Amino acid sequence: MIPFTVMTWNLENWFRPDHPSGFGPRDQQTYERKLTNIVRTIQAVSPDVIGLQEIGDEDAFGDLRRALNNRYPYGRVSRLPDARGIRVAFLSRLPLLQARDIGDMPPEGLVNVPSDDNSRPITSMGRGILKATVVLAPGLLVNVVNVHLKSKLITYPNGRRFPLDEDERVRYIGYALLRRAAEAAAVRVLMNQLMTGNNEPAVLMGDFNDGPEAVTTQMMLGPADRSLAHRDRFDDIRLYNLADYIPASRRFSRIYLKARELIDHIVVSHELIFYLRQADSIVEPIESIDADTESRRDAVYPDHAALFARFEIPEDEADRHFSITRPL
Repeated sequence: MIPFTVMTWNLENWFRPDHPSGFGPRDQQTYERKLTNIVRTIQAVSPDVIGLQEIGDEDAFGDLRRALNNRYPYGRVSRLPDARGIRVAFLSRLPLLQARDIGDMPPEGLVNVPSDDNSRPITSMGRGILKATVVLAPGLLVNVVNVHLKSKLITYPNGRRFPLDEDERVRYIGYALLRRAAEAAAVRVLMNQLMTGNNEPAVLMGDFNDGPEAVTTQMMLGPADRSLAHRDRFDDIRLYNLADYIPASRRFSRIYLKARELIDHIVVSHELIFYLRQADSIVEPIESIDADTESRRDAVYPDHAALFARFEIPEDEADRHFSITRPL
């Protein structure tokens, strides 16, 4: 068997404390405690590929790699951050091949979605998508995609966290929903391109900022599958959310106003779903949060849980339900 473990984790404003943005921890001691807790969690799971979100400082990303004793020699940080400076990144034990950033909204997706000020359509992702390919065995290629969609936490003009009136509140909630839908459509278009006409397994992971049943999440999965036991013409492009495989007591990744939400996800292609051995969420250290982001600067653990999934893929191609592809 070929073991393969992936993890996704939103590290919540991963900046050094001296970063000019002011989003990082207030002092070095808090930063180091948070770094230690992140490292311990990663080491406990020992994933092969990690999709990280809210990486804001490449120096802080380097601190994390060093603290992991260079057990993850391959790293890639997205070159397409949002206005706050946060972006997605990969850490990997395996070479990250064919890595690329995707930022433009594709013409095949949702077009003419208004920007927050309704002055023009949006043309790019709020935070860029990061795609890479890893090789588990000769000819066994896995495409990994890391995303961080538009948040449900609303920011109003000039950085306000509160609306001036009810009209503004509902308008900006609508803008956020439309942007998240456009970003979900862009992700789906990318997955169609990666998955159509080949047997390369695919993993899409990240902070979707919505639950498993949300329309935006369902958009990215493709057509629903009536039965895993029977193949159909959509198996080539269908994705499966591993949410249902997480134990029910831990089927959440954030606690907002004391309500448990599963907004971080790992979804996989038809080639991988049969070889899943474990999916879980490390929820024990996370705390309930609210809209007060300033108070979170003193936090020593991210506000999101780390999700991970373990697979065991038969080494002998004859024992798999899909064939290998070309060497990379």
